[in-house]
Amino acid sequence: MNRTIAAASSSSSRNRGVLLLAAVFGILSAMLMFAFLNSRGGDNGIDEQLNSGAGAETVVVVTRNVNVGEKITADMLGTKTMPAAALVDGHIKDSEATTLVGQVAVAPLYSGEQVLTSKISTYEGQNTIAWKVPDGMRALGLMVPHEAWIAGGLPQPGDMIDILGITAFVTVDPLTGQERPDLLAGYIAQNVQVLAVAQSVVKTVPKIATDKNSSGAAAVSANAGAQAVATGDETGTYEKSISITIALPPDLVAKVALIDAMEDDVAQYRILPRQKGDADPISGKTTYKYEDIFPAR
Repeated sequence: MNRTIAAASSSSSRNRGVLLLAAVFGILSAMLMFAFLNSRGGDNGIDEQLNSGAGAETVVVVTRNVNVGEKITADMLGTKTMPAAALVDGHIKDSEATTLVGQVAVAPLYSGEQVLTSKISTYEGQNTIAWKVPDGMRALGLMVPHEAWIAGGLPQPGDMIDILGITAFVTVDPLTGQERPDLLAGYIAQNVQVLAVAQSVVKTVPKIATDKNSSGAAAVSANAGAQAVATGDETGTYEKSISITIALPPDLVAKVALIDAMEDDVAQYRILPRQKGDADPISGKTTYKYEDIFPAR
């Protein structure tokens, strides 16, 4: 019985020794493989083999995150060989990398991402109003007769606003012949983008310019615009110098333009700035009549 126990114990010791040796050899194999990969430049060698093949191309990628409006510099760019299936439309080949330096990101770029033509721009020719109008919209300019109509002239390009229309007609009672006011106020457009105030247009992306006088897109206050037109001893008035340009769907352009075209004592509009990020439609009642202000008793 004792011999049996001793034999079992000896066999167990041999098994542990074999397992220990196997573990040592496994660690050595891993270290040798690591050294081999390092000698080939890390895992880049494997990466190239996986990504090479028919249709593969070496494309330009960014080596770090790039924010919207940030100017592209050479140290932001790298190259990577991509298989045909991973190539994205608008990718840029490594031979064209130098053409990207100095351009501006118009969309976020993330480290390792392929640089696409749709995400960068030279910004040349984009100072015109046509570049600022959103898809499906039309730009409408409104003359501002009083700064109070546009919240004291404080709205700036890029702000979102609502437009309130106010009409004040006079009706005649057919029975008594008495005249009475027929007032109506209601929202005629909601969540509208301000494209320009006077000659200051909203920037699609921040323009990078070496000449401080060529930035051309910085927002200015309405009062500054009024002062800019002053000539000689005569100071240009706010009424003569300011306008506001907004982006509207085509079906709303006619409504707002009609209010703008009427005499001020008949029809007016009000520009109502929204809180940043608020795009919710107005809830509840949006149109009011004279009777709502002074209900009959």
